[in-house]
Amino acid sequence: MKQYLKGIWFSLPIQLMLLHFRRYQIFLLFWYILFATVGGSFMKTFGAHSLFLAPEYFGNISPLSTAIVGITSGVFIMSWNITTFILHSSRIQFLATTAQPFLKYCINNAILPIAFLIFYLIEAYQYSRNQELFSVSDFAGLALGYTGGFVISIAFAFLYFFGADKTIYKTISATISDANKRHDRMSEKKQDT
Repeated sequence: MKQYLKGIWFSLPIQLMLLHFRRYQIFLLFWYILFATVGGSFMKTFGAHSLFLAPEYFGNISPLSTAIVGITSGVFIMSWNITTFILHSSRIQFLATTAQPFLKYCINNAILPIAFLIFYLIEAYQYSRNQELFSVSDFAGLALGYTGGFVISIAFAFLYFFGADKTIYKTISATISDANKRHDRMSEKKQDT
């Protein structure tokens, strides 16, 4: 059991979380504000939590309005992953030896995002049932809108990054191939003379 707990403690997701707390705590302040706003502790008198939990679009609370909030949550999470990847990649150099290191980093850096998604859905359920008096089926539509917007945002970001990665790879490989051909031609000329 001790070996199992030691393995969990030294796993990359836990070590990344500890790294966030050891360095660059200012970025964790954004997560605190987000959690506090959704939880109703931050700017409650201004209704900030209702902007997240019951967003209106054209005067209605609908799956479309929650999808917009889901898209913005996905953009925030991807910006979090990009920023921390840039800052911490020198500390986790072994990821560079794997295929798709950014994807693996995002998966291992998912403790805070998953905690926020669970927290958001719980708070949204309680708010929609107690404050908005929605039925469970109405909330299910809102939750599907939120998760759909979130998934679309994350999928778009990954498609962009992996599409850009392939473009960069093609460009670099073409450049390297041209350089090798020039080198071969120059060595042939030297051998002829």
